[in-house]
Amino acid sequence: MLTIRLDDDIAEKLSQASESERVRWEEAFNLWWRVYFISDPKQKLSTVTAYFRNKAQERGVTQKGLDEILSF
Repeated sequence: MLTIRLDDDIAEKLSQASESERVRWEEAFNLWWRVYFISDPKQKLSTVTAYFRNKAQERGVTQKGLDEILSF
């Protein structure tokens, strides 16, 4: 385990989050670090896109729903 210092406002939001929200934050942080440190730069966008596409499918988000979310 590694301790990382976060900005106070981020740390506060994370400490107030539910367990399921914290799990999602951890997944997002781990993905970001993996992409930043491990991935080939040419694969970074496709790695992130594939991850979020899979997570959306696992959670039952349809393409229409995804389009609505991204239209903002």
